[in-house]
Amino acid sequence: MSATRSPSQSGSDVPVPVGRSWTSRGRLALFNAVLLLASLTVVFGLGEVAVRLLAPQQLVIKRPDVWKAVDTLGWVHQPNVRTTINTGERTVQVVTDSDGFRVSRAGRTPAKRHILLLGDSFMEALQVEYEQSVAGLLEARLPERLGKPVSVVNTGVGGWNPPQFLLQARALLGRRPFDLIIVSLYLGHDVVAKRLDRLPPRPLAEVHSLRLPTSLAPGELVDALLYPINDYLVVRSQLFVFLKTRFRTALMRFHLTAVYFPPVLFRREAISPRWNVTADICSDIATLGERAGVPTLFVLVPSPYEVDHSALVQVLHGFGVDSSELDVDQPTRLMREALERRHLRVANPLLTMRAAESQGTQLYGAVDNHFTPAGHDVLEHYIEPEVVTLLERPRDGAALAPR
Repeated sequence: MSATRSPSQSGSDVPVPVGRSWTSRGRLALFNAVLLLASLTVVFGLGEVAVRLLAPQQLVIKRPDVWKAVDTLGWVHQPNVRTTINTGERTVQVVTDSDGFRVSRAGRTPAKRHILLLGDSFMEALQVEYEQSVAGLLEARLPERLGKPVSVVNTGVGGWNPPQFLLQARALLGRRPFDLIIVSLYLGHDVVAKRLDRLPPRPLAEVHSLRLPTSLAPGELVDALLYPINDYLVVRSQLFVFLKTRFRTALMRFHLTAVYFPPVLFRREAISPRWNVTADICSDIATLGERAGVPTLFVLVPSPYEVDHSALVQVLHGFGVDSSELDVDQPTRLMREALERRHLRVANPLLTMRAAESQGTQLYGAVDNHFTPAGHDVLEHYIEPEVVTLLERPRDGAALAPR
């Protein structure tokens, strides 16, 4: 049977083949799709050019080769690294020594006095040049106060917390001499609820690859599609970085952001065992130091939400959190009390950092919320007098009174 329409059916004296009609529609739809894609490409291309010219953004340079997985500690820096990295704020030089500890581009400072610095990403400080970090500033400024060079062995690694600090201290104090131990406790995530004696080897961060989702569950769609697309664009498109920054609050609301809100700010966490668990680990670090005749200073590093009220308001609005559920002084207060009950020396820069922030000093990054160079400067200035006092103190292993 012929697949044609009669003149009365088609409204024309010329029969029209049905198959050809559908082919024409398909071609028209394809043409429209190509035209739309081309238009979007032009629009986004112009947007990319405009952002690069008028409001340049820092692209994120992912360098997973900086870290390696190891047994017991989980992950550490690769040794003898000499590269650059960009976490969103600026491109910086990263150099590590033969032990994988970050040093200046000139290498480790030769000195007879040595400080063991234990900490996480805030001391690792990949957002600033080494010379602008707390470790680099101590090495630059302490000789003026002491009349002698001082070397800081900066063991800070992103993602570490007190159990890893203890494991690292145990390994290093047994094989090299130190004159002081500084333990940086970032109150955003270093107040742990569980004690671990060993971590299996694993990479620092998960790498997301684009794949077909196995289900339509929101989490699976994010992991299979949105994370890989984000990872691709964030290292290539300044327009994408610009839009992510401007719409951060909306992304929080839809849980499409990596912004982390510290649970320790919630009042309900006041009865958590995490404060005593963390303080007990810190006490063990101090005991290791006492056995070696080395004093220990614990520095409480506040999260941006404890220091910058505008940052707190933004994240509360984004996540829909009721401010009455929070106590922004709680992390510092409870952690300090727990440490001082164990007769540990504590440096608490919260009020100093709030004063600096209120005067217009930007202490935390706009894209990466770790310390800016100014943040490191304020913290180093705060702890420097205490560090000088402890380095000048006779090494008799005597117990130290709380600050």
